[in-house]
Amino acid sequence: MTHFQIPGSTKRLLAGLFGLLLGATTLWAQRPPAGVGGTTGRDGASTTNSTVFAGQEDFDNLDTFGVFSFLVSNPNRETPFSDSLLGYYFHQYDPARRREIDLGHLGNLGSAHQPIFFQTFSRKGFDIGLHQFDAYLTRASDLPFYRLEKAYTNVGYTQGSEQADSYFTAQFSRNFADGLNFSIDYERISQIGRQDQYPNQNARNTALATGLWFHGKGGRYDGFFVFANNTIEQEDNGGLIREPARGEEFDSPSSAEVFLEDGQTRHAHREFQYTQYYRFGGQTDTTGRQRRAFTLSHQINLTNSAYKFFDPYSIADTGFYRRFPQLLTDERGARFFLDHRAIENSFRISTYKLRDGAQKNVAREQRDLLEAGLTHIHHLVRQEGTADTVLNNLLLHGRWLFQPSQRLRFDAFGHLNLWDNGGDYRVGGELLLDFGKIGALNIQASNQLYSPNLLQHRLYLTQQPLWENDFKQTLETNVQASYLLSNSSLEVGGGYYLFNQYIYFDTLGIARQTGLPLSVFQFVVKKNFKLWRFHSDNTLTFQKATEDVIRLPEIFGKHSLYYAGTWFKVLDVQLGVDLRWNTDYFANYYNPFIGQFHLQNAQETRLFPALDAFFSMRVRKFRAFLKFENMGSLFVPGQLYYQTAFYAFPDAALRWGIKWRLVN
Repeated sequence: MTHFQIPGSTKRLLAGLFGLLLGATTLWAQRPPAGVGGTTGRDGASTTNSTVFAGQEDFDNLDTFGVFSFLVSNPNRETPFSDSLLGYYFHQYDPARRREIDLGHLGNLGSAHQPIFFQTFSRKGFDIGLHQFDAYLTRASDLPFYRLEKAYTNVGYTQGSEQADSYFTAQFSRNFADGLNFSIDYERISQIGRQDQYPNQNARNTALATGLWFHGKGGRYDGFFVFANNTIEQEDNGGLIREPARGEEFDSPSSAEVFLEDGQTRHAHREFQYTQYYRFGGQTDTTGRQRRAFTLSHQINLTNSAYKFFDPYSIADTGFYRRFPQLLTDERGARFFLDHRAIENSFRISTYKLRDGAQKNVAREQRDLLEAGLTHIHHLVRQEGTADTVLNNLLLHGRWLFQPSQRLRFDAFGHLNLWDNGGDYRVGGELLLDFGKIGALNIQASNQLYSPNLLQHRLYLTQQPLWENDFKQTLETNVQASYLLSNSSLEVGGGYYLFNQYIYFDTLGIARQTGLPLSVFQFVVKKNFKLWRFHSDNTLTFQKATEDVIRLPEIFGKHSLYYAGTWFKVLDVQLGVDLRWNTDYFANYYNPFIGQFHLQNAQETRLFPALDAFFSMRVRKFRAFLKFENMGSLFVPGQLYYQTAFYAFPDAALRWGIKWRLVN
């Protein structure tokens, strides 16, 4: 293994150069705002914070080339693949940062994450309650299929300060004879270096999804088979007892003292999914108008998930067990194991009409969609220490989409659970009004009632019960709105959450339910500036909870200052810095024994300039970046950057990456 370490003199030189760059780029730039901090996880669950940005970016002109992607949930809603100059997220390789508002994690690539900007996700019946790795998963429903004429390949690779720290991605799709298309999506995070990370803090995450799409000769039948295989492997150190000594001979993260010597987590998810559509109607008449189509569809999804955590007892773990004595259920150590298997059958009937005048190299769009369906999910849960659990969810669901023009879009949806978890429901909608030059308004609202997830209800550790609760259902109401002035690159938005019977994990990591109504208020401002080739993109969020059981930074800022231009007529470049900061607050602690982020009062997360410098370039279909990360530790030498209590980011280090797109 080759270890790459930046000498102290080189760090100071690079810091000085980028400090000059920061001072020189106080002019401002433009990137596309994309909503009030919304994200969509790799598990396909959209958060209720996302909004739609109307309009395209001005700097990154779209370069489409006849590749259109879609998901099996709606094959008629296509997205054109764009190979923009460098793209907003190219140098943001980390899935936790490849979004409008970052997720907070444990400081190393591929680690457990939580929202910095409060958000929830849609619930539909029974849920295990372990979502700390969702950003790294590719579920069967997440696999994109492609409408294309030539084979499409997109391969990327990044490497950290050690050879063992890498991130590889690959997407491939190709047509075969008789209407058959093959797609594959692969991601592998290997964060297993030893010198530039804290002891016992590594990640090996693998996400693979592959599928076959059969398109019938008459165009009436479509079948999609998908296999997804996700494996999360983590070494868990429980955070830092003592930060590494600075200024000494062995000044590196590996010299720190941690809570756990041998904690390890492994999650494995396997999915087999088959979706089929039979369509009738929908032909194009002689005038080019699309007739109404009707579709019958069926989907069967088989899933098998295993969740495991174990930690052999060691005298070095004493500090951890002093903080959480209830977790020492066996003097030999701790073990958590849970197996979850599910069979899901879904039937839907729908009618829709495509937009008139569809062209070969234009993404297909629906003018309207009316859908009704019935889904049955059979769950079998095996957990060490208790009897098997069998549950059945039966959901009635529907959707109405109305989009007569590009300036108006209304989308309403809902489901109701009729069996186990009976009474759970979710209803919501989204309204987009584009007023052209004077701006665009987006409003989203949802209301859902959901039962406690399994780990909120019951947890066994080393075959011993830690708790078994009889919590009530949680009622959640959420409203989000934003207004975009595209001509001035300004977006202003706000949100409001109201909870009744909210469930959280207290300072001991024990599930609790508050009987008090709880509200969260949010406000977001996004403003982008541009002067010649100098740019600045800015996002500022404000949030406030009425009760202390939700702890988040009241203010979070995210800023990019960079130069963008073309060198030698062929080389598109970006050169600049990214800055993140937040106000002081008591960030949650990640407890690997229970797989949850929970409250803590021992360490306050302080204001810190989380600064990264980057250089990215593109020549035709090849792109590359060089990134100097965690520069703030050079400017504030006595302090480390934390997003999660007791889990610090390592010192400054270099990372580089490349990406190559092929169509042939």
